[in-house]
Amino acid sequence: MSLLSRLFGSGQPRASVQSDGPGAAYRADDPAILEAIRASMAGDIRSRILRNGALNRAIRLHCETIGMLPLNLLHSTDDRSKADDHPVHNVLARTPNNWQSPYEFKRLMHWAMLRNGAAYAQIVRSVGRVIQLQPLYKFRVTPRQTMDWSISYDLISSNGVRSTLRPGEVFAIRDLPVTDGFSGDSRVQQAMDSINLSLTIKNAAQKLFENGMHVGGAIQSATKLGKEAREQIKKDMAERTGADNAGKWLLLDGFTAEPFDQNLSDNQQIENIKLEIEEIGRHFGTPRPLLMLDDTSWGSGIEALGQFFVTYGLAPQFVNWEQAIFRDLLTDDEKRQYGAKFNEGALMRGSMKDQAEVFAKALGAGGSRPWMTQVEVRDKADLPKKGSDELPENAQQITGDRNVASKSA
Repeated sequence: MSLLSRLFGSGQPRASVQSDGPGAAYRADDPAILEAIRASMAGDIRSRILRNGALNRAIRLHCETIGMLPLNLLHSTDDRSKADDHPVHNVLARTPNNWQSPYEFKRLMHWAMLRNGAAYAQIVRSVGRVIQLQPLYKFRVTPRQTMDWSISYDLISSNGVRSTLRPGEVFAIRDLPVTDGFSGDSRVQQAMDSINLSLTIKNAAQKLFENGMHVGGAIQSATKLGKEAREQIKKDMAERTGADNAGKWLLLDGFTAEPFDQNLSDNQQIENIKLEIEEIGRHFGTPRPLLMLDDTSWGSGIEALGQFFVTYGLAPQFVNWEQAIFRDLLTDDEKRQYGAKFNEGALMRGSMKDQAEVFAKALGAGGSRPWMTQVEVRDKADLPKKGSDELPENAQQITGDRNVASKSA
């Protein structure tokens, strides 16, 4: 059944709206019809663009990385400890709502931002405390700036119900707002020219293989053959087909063979696809190797490219999330005491050898002044808390403490 058939039932527009629930009938000029058509078209576009491997990979890199990194609320004191007792920390790090894990919530919100230009979640409070963040993913959200510069949000549900959320009721994460400064612009739409061109190239290559005749050559006879002779030749050739006989020629008396020249111009399509992959990578700030292009930059430089992606592709979004949390989820008094922070250290650790060198210097190896305790180093390495929690004077102090401990034992 078509979309219009589902909306109109018999195919004819009805005179009035019967109800707002399931099975509601709408007039032809009802805004709900336009929203339903938009939703249907958007669904088709989403399913189509994510078939593009480069775009799919770029989106997954951003969304899954944001989703997997710990996001904590920290005290704004010198120790920068986690605010475990604050409800916002519980929502961010443990239970964002009643149906999502923190990973799923962050991944969905970031995908909505890349796709729509902004991601929204309704803030659910109890006695003034934030207890849930419910993503408004299935709603069409239109931000509206009022005369006092605050922003309200007009919502339209999938069945056409309209509502408005006031400032302070929505947690919003916005990408670069090119149009009006507060609504955000879709990065996927900005890359749509490259996406469509890539799809066109792939469709052209598919049609080439579907409709083209890929044959090895033609066999001609100086005399006209009868039906039985033709059938016998076909049978002989069929016995010689298959991967084991690929590229072989048949030697038959009385015939001349003329090979076809191989046309290599079609290989240009592969180069065009690579160029479009690079163009999509530019929109998302993703280096070529991370898009699974293995023809360059692999080897010793891959670690540096990974750090490049974290620094210039992900770090701005870390700040975007952290400041949005600060703006929307904390009261004025709490803003003086707390701040949100992604723990991107897991992405920047490097190899075990590099970690060992950094930790050794942090503890004072080589005569340098130490700046980390043994407990802090073990915490960075995800190990149980053991050892001294006091800053050593130098590396020799650690060695001396160990010798004293061994003699005492």
